[in-house]
This record gives sequence, structure tokens and C-alpha cells, in this order.
Amino acid sequence: MYESNYSSGYGTVFYLIFLGVYLYYTYAQYKIALKTGHHSSWWAFIPILNLFQLVQLAGKQWWWFLLFFVPVVNIICLAIVWMETAKNCGHPPVWGFLTIFPFLNLITIGIMAFTRGQYQKTIPQPKYEKPAPRQPERVS
Repeated sequence: MYESNYSSGYGTVFYLIFLGVYLYYTYAQYKIALKTGHHSSWWAFIPILNLFQLVQLAGKQWWWFLLFFVPVVNIICLAIVWMETAKNCGHPPVWGFLTIFPFLNLITIGIMAFTRGQYQKTIPQPKYEKPAPRQPERVS
């Protein structure tokens, strides 16, 4: 009765390509997080949490994460955050700026993740210190 073009298989190819690009991008961010000393590098694989990790990789304050949800501002914020991340990876900031351009970002993120550079440990590690034991009070 009704014919549909949805069974042609192009949708499946699209989703497989999307999945491949997503896995490449997240694995590259994971490698950058490992090299810069991020305490939870596996955050790269979780969709919203990887933006928060990216802000931490750049050494920015937590509220920069909120800027990703403001239209137009998010593009500027993304460029600045990737430029700072590129500096922390020991690469020129232009590599970070080029990540805002489609298809070119796959190359630049790969260069930052899979090439050697002088990585800076900008991420403060969580401190799990025990409090000092209480000293007995002296009675005078």
C-alpha cells in the first residue's frame, strides 16, 4: 500500500559513520586527558561530562561549562577552551582554534592526542588527606 524509503540502508550507514566519528573524537579526548594528568580521563566517553572535562583540561573555571549552553557564545567558548587545551598539550593555540571547523577538527584533535608534545599537568589532583589527629588537651 505505502512504500517507504527508510529501508534502503542509508540510515544505518549514517549511524555507523556517526558512531565511528564519536568514538574517534572521544578516544582522542581520552588520550589528551591521560597525557595532561586528568584524574578521571574516562569522562571523555560520557556526552555532557566530556564538555566539563574539556573545561578542566583548559584550566578554566567551572562556570565556563555553562557557556556551552548559550547559543553563539558556545562557539566562541569552544574555540577559547580548545586553544587553552592545545597550549596545555604543548601545541600552538592555532590547533585549538581550528577545532571549530567541521572535518578539520578531526585532524587537529588527532594531532593533539596522538603526537608528542610537552604536556602540562594543569589538572589539580583530588586530595584525599586524613585530618590530623586531635591532640589531647592539657589541663593546667
